[in-house]
Amino acid sequence: MSSTNYTMQADILTSGGGYGSSTNYILDSTVADVATGETMFSTNYGLCAGYECFRLEPYVSFSVKEGTSSPGTTGAGVALGTLETTSIKTSDGSTVNSVFLTAETNAPNGGTVTVRSVTPEGLASTSVPGDTISIGSDQVTLTTGNEGYGICVYTNSQHADSPTTFVDQYPYNGSCDYSTHQVGRVQTAAQSILSSTGALKGGTAEVLVKGSRSVSTPAHSDYADSLVFIFTGTY
Repeated sequence: MSSTNYTMQADILTSGGGYGSSTNYILDSTVADVATGETMFSTNYGLCAGYECFRLEPYVSFSVKEGTSSPGTTGAGVALGTLETTSIKTSDGSTVNSVFLTAETNAPNGGTVTVRSVTPEGLASTSVPGDTISIGSDQVTLTTGNEGYGICVYTNSQHADSPTTFVDQYPYNGSCDYSTHQVGRVQTAAQSILSSTGALKGGTAEVLVKGSRSVSTPAHSDYADSLVFIFTGTY
């Protein structure tokens, strides 16, 4: 049961409950569930009474949207515009979109967000695929007049009662905001960009996209890249 902005995880009636954790334990409790009977199974289906039966099942929620503010809009894309030799084009919270990620899982061994670039690697001309813009190292600070393209995690957080934190990973964890430009290389092989060490509640992140060119960069009006983000829970 879901809509554009919300997902109802379980349609049960309850008198209350809450979420709590300590160093070694997690308690996700409800009071006065309306039970439906004992657990029952058939070849293709299983029925378990009450909310906690649902919560113990593997659960992963993930969304990727783009915009100038959270939570963004599905399919909005990130348009850097014309790359210049005198400036770095970047997601800026105003005219150029960022990528907004939201993640949640009850996986006891954590969850990981990976990112990869669709072949060919980097910003590539659709008319001349051999002409690309990328960086040669895993983590680079983009500077004016030099060619480069990459992404970085600007902000990341989690719900106040999340058992673990949503942590940005190298090479996407450098000095990065709207005016500083240390980025990670996006490769065709999937790379970890964010992760948790255990169950994660309300994980969010803003990812910035940045690009620059040099005077020797081949001129094209069709440089583009497609980024694939995947969130995986480890049980």
